[in-house]
Amino acid sequence: MVWGCFVAFGMGNLILIENNMGQFKYINILKENLKISAQKPGIQNTFKLYQEDQDNDTKHTALNVRLWLLYNCPKVIKTPPYFSDLNPIKNVWHELEKRTRKHDISSKEQLKAILTEEWNKIEHSYPKTLVESLPKRIKSVISAKVYPIKY
Repeated sequence: MVWGCFVAFGMGNLILIENNMGQFKYINILKENLKISAQKPGIQNTFKLYQEDQDNDTKHTALNVRLWLLYNCPKVIKTPPYFSDLNPIKNVWHELEKRTRKHDISSKEQLKAILTEEWNKIEHSYPKTLVESLPKRIKSVISAKVYPIKY
């Protein structure tokens, strides 16, 4: 499992996660990486967190997580559960998967190295395109009602 983030200016940290990720591991990942990733492009006090899977998973909905976010990241973009069409990180995961599949991987350690290498190779313009696509995504979702959209 991986955790990663990006901003319009480029890619943030990618964290490789061993075993399962519960609420406490998730909070630690946010503590150790979210603000650091926002400092790189100089947006530490103005960023908004768009959580990947707001799908009622307990690691995202636990009281401890919600309280941590409230006090440390008050600008969280909330979407209905299971509404991944609006979330551009899905595009990033797809891109990372495409790039990773081009390699002949024979071990977990090699997979980790390639994931990190390919993450770092993602062009700075790619996240900007995704962020700029959000208004169109929102309009498309509204127009499509309950049906999937092209994103």
